Amino acid sequence: MESSGRIAVLVHLALATATASVYALVLPPRPARLAAYRGPIGALGGWAYWVTRPVLRAARVLHLTPDVLTGIGLGLNVAAGVLVGLGAFGWAWVSLLWGSAADLLDGELARCTGTSSRAGAFLDSSLDRMSEIALLAGLGFVLHPQRVGVACVIAALGASFMVSYAKARGEGLGVACPTFGLERPHRLLVFIVAMLLATFLPRAAGEELLTYTCALVALSAGLTALGRMVIIHQLLRREGEPSRDWHGTPPGTMP
Repeated sequence: MESSGRIAVLVHLALATATASVYALVLPPRPARLAAYRGPIGALGGWAYWVTRPVLRAARVLHLTPDVLTGIGLGLNVAAGVLVGLGAFGWAWVSLLWGSAADLLDGELARCTGTSSRAGAFLDSSLDRMSEIALLAGLGFVLHPQRVGVACVIAALGASFMVSYAKARGEGLGVACPTFGLERPHRLLVFIVAMLLATFLPRAAGEELLTYTCALVALSAGLTALGRMVIIHQLLRREGEPSRDWHGTPPGTMP
């Protein structure tokens, strides 16, 4: 499985190099949803949307719904987690790559077909969390019984969830937190690069690299979550209004 996985990765890299060269020459406009992203993420996102246009057209011809694409993305990401757990880093990379592509395309399909909805956005966000659990669970399995590796996986999972929770909780209280730090697209890119390198390293070296990667994600995502907590807390304090979901004694009254 290791040799076939490496071949699959090399084929994808060759195709990516060829399409990236064409993209650099054509330089098509990037989708509006990437306006908030700059640097490598913005460039890679623009290329990813452009190169997957045939898949988007096929989805429309087949009358696939955005929710179906979301489900396909979840299936591929769960498969990536299983493959990581088995030590098949090459195939896990391929599965993670296409699972990430499906995550991009479901929202684009919803927009171009006029089927965007809050229900779809909720489902997409919820399944994104499940995808992250699956990938990190696979990493925890392959790094077991290395205590440091497993601890780094748990820390990365907890920090990643706190990034999403802080944003969701802030938005629920009516505060929009500025976009910064290690968000899910950045975390995915980090794991995709690490998985790619691990594919061509000896097994022990690959596992060590993935341990360091989880530690990096844990630290960066932890700082991102902390920054969001501080910013959202300050924004809420400036409003000076009681929370809309208080429990117990009404604010301003004695018990």
